[in-house]
Amino acid sequence: MKLTASRKVVKVGDTISDMKEGVNAGVWTVGVIVGSSEMGLSLNEYTSLPELDKQNLISKTADTFMKNGADFTIKTIEELPELIDTINLLISEGKRPRSS
Repeated sequence: MKLTASRKVVKVGDTISDMKEGVNAGVWTVGVIVGSSEMGLSLNEYTSLPELDKQNLISKTADTFMKNGADFTIKTIEELPELIDTINLLISEGKRPRSS
């Protein structure tokens, strides 16, 4: 890929291993929460939960990803394009992933 700066790369995943891979590579690391392996529920199981249980599970999963090196978490992959815009802005300001 001929990348010259890993700080311009984004690793997106849904497991603790994905977060650790991103940290070890020195790239921006994003955890996707809903439907993730870490959350451990099928979409049907998740959607059948009461709203408070969903929010608690989202918070718990986000916290786990952050404790394992994620720079950001998003509820679903649909939020990724907006987050990429935010990361691009951070890069333009000279910011780096926390793992750098």
